[in-house]
Amino acid sequence: MPTPAIRLALAVAATAIGASGITACSSSTHTATPGATPVNHPAAAPKHTTLEFVAHDEPGNMALDDLGAKSAPGGPDIGDLLAFTQTLTRDGKPAGQVHVAAIGVDHKRHLSEATGTITLSNGTIQIAGIVTMKPTFTLTVTGGTGTYAGNSGTLDFDASGNVQKMTVHLTGKTAAS
Repeated sequence: MPTPAIRLALAVAATAIGASGITACSSSTHTATPGATPVNHPAAAPKHTTLEFVAHDEPGNMALDDLGAKSAPGGPDIGDLLAFTQTLTRDGKPAGQVHVAAIGVDHKRHLSEATGTITLSNGTIQIAGIVTMKPTFTLTVTGGTGTYAGNSGTLDFDASGNVQKMTVHLTGKTAAS
């Protein structure tokens, strides 16, 4: 069973995001009136939304399979598989879940490639990226559904204290809090 720091790092990596943004652009089909001066319509400014969550381990809802080189204490190793679900709260109230799967990809640096889905009442947010064994890391928001469709952004994970914090920074036309 991995240490809490490893679970937290992997959990955050799976729920978390590289800083990239989507610039919203508009395009419309417009029939010009003969002799009229064309009008350029500026693109709508992208919306920026920040969602803050606290992640809570769900007892019995995590699996680690040490498939690769035997892992030293303190970190997963190449080939290791991890899957888990955590409950998310916002302002102390239930907000959703994060579901993550990760595989160890680097023996020397103890890195894992993680993918995950944050499930909320109004849609999902997909995340992916490299998770380090440090208590903080950033993942990329790779997509979403519902309210979060068309968004990009990052997920910052911070387990440096007694609480696992996830901060999702969304950029897009439909960002919502």
